[in-house]
Amino acid sequence: MIRLAISADGHVSEPADLWSANLPPALREDGPRVEVRDGMIALLVENRLVRKLTRAPEGMPDGAVPGLEKWGEHDPAARLEALAGDGVWGEVLYPNLAFFTTYSIQDHALESAVCAVYNDWIFDRFAGERFAPVALLPAAQPDACARELERLAPRGVRAGLLPAHSDALTYNEPAWEPLWETAAGLAVSLSFHAGSGRSQTPLRGAGGAVANYVVTVSGPLETASLLCAAGILERHPALRVVMVECGAGWLAWALEAMDDAYREHHMFVRPKLADLPSAYFRRQGAVTFQRDPVGIANRVQTGDRCLLWGSDYPHPEGTFPKSREVLEEQFRGVPQDAVDAITWRNAAALYGVATPDDFRTVERT
Repeated sequence: MIRLAISADGHVSEPADLWSANLPPALREDGPRVEVRDGMIALLVENRLVRKLTRAPEGMPDGAVPGLEKWGEHDPAARLEALAGDGVWGEVLYPNLAFFTTYSIQDHALESAVCAVYNDWIFDRFAGERFAPVALLPAAQPDACARELERLAPRGVRAGLLPAHSDALTYNEPAWEPLWETAAGLAVSLSFHAGSGRSQTPLRGAGGAVANYVVTVSGPLETASLLCAAGILERHPALRVVMVECGAGWLAWALEAMDDAYREHHMFVRPKLADLPSAYFRRQGAVTFQRDPVGIANRVQTGDRCLLWGSDYPHPEGTFPKSREVLEEQFRGVPQDAVDAITWRNAAALYGVATPDDFRTVERT
């Protein structure tokens, strides 16, 4: 039985003019913006076309700035109403427009400013106990990531967003140490969201749509392995990391593969760890999924603590508006303690999302 559902993965679309209205004047021309280009609603940054979102309404001229509310309700009351209709109590919030633009920004000052504008907006707008905004971090600058978390600490930040891949400065580089230390010290988890840091469409032609999706959603496997094997989680035992929107079915195999490589290729392994790599992910890592019967079946190997359910609202590959129905079906036969852990307890603990019992406790006192 699904007693409560807290989604560990939801997306909210920022107002189309968020950055043009709030960036410092010298940066506004290059900041993220949405406008009609050749009959398509397009997303631009640094005057580069980053992504075509959808076809523009008929008659809307090039250069027009359309509203994007349907891409992820950014009115808190309306969003709670949509969640209630889906049987979901609370939600961890990731960006939409900033997700597609920020990690391609080349100017460091612009990247930091884009993150700050978004973070101020999301923490001002979604400050309620049932939402957990995830801070957008300027990933090309590890030191700036740490400073942004420190700036947001008084706002109660519980999570920060990084790309699933950082090829220009891989996550095992020493430059990232200040961020790992700061996040651990502030009890802020770090999210590595699938589909970021590399192209989502590396393949073309026959079969490309399916193969691209599989490659994209499984991308965080690489980063999860690196965080464990490079000793990052061992050095920072209070650091929590979450691989987001990547499913859970791969995790049991990946944990075994990491350990097998560590044992069988010990002559090449650096650094030497006090425990097997999988132990660190079981202790400090988690993954989110929408529909994943394989991941649920593998929970005996991964442990319940590593699993977080998320609806991915409002994206089409998510479970909205039938999340309760999907949850009931895929958790049929699973022990109630495990159901509770995966569908709400793990998220409530990690992100500080209040539960109905928390509200009742406040009312009684």
